[in-house]
Amino acid sequence: MTFRGSHAFPVAVLAAALSAGAGCAKDATSLDVTVLADSAVPPILILKSTVATHDSPPRASTSERSSNYEGDAGDRPGPFVFPLQLSLTVDSSLAGFVTITVEGIDWDTHAVTATAATSGALVAGHRTVSLLTLSPVPSGGGADGGTD
Repeated sequence: MTFRGSHAFPVAVLAAALSAGAGCAKDATSLDVTVLADSAVPPILILKSTVATHDSPPRASTSERSSNYEGDAGDRPGPFVFPLQLSLTVDSSLAGFVTITVEGIDWDTHAVTATAATSGALVAGHRTVSLLTLSPVPSGGGADGGTD
């Protein structure tokens, strides 16, 4: 079907509006987190990432991933190589002011060996970019060296 004259412009505007609206509905709420590591951070085989709102009570999205690098032992991967780009997709209901936390997890004990966090605004339907630097957790396991 061909539109001519006075009908062509309204049809073109309607088609553009429908196409723009359809594009917005499909956009994911996502984070691109560049993770760096302090030189004192031990080798990390598992990374845990958490995106938590500042609501009361907070809502969060958590994911865990192991390295895809080949290791020297049959049952475990090799360590992550930093800088590392993490791409996280989260539910748009988390939009707003959030805290992004990344933790290095020990393969055998599942203890947190390194951590980093930052805060920022997460916009629904858009990609947010963040940068974190992992620092080692004191050997006692807590920020105070394990004296709690």
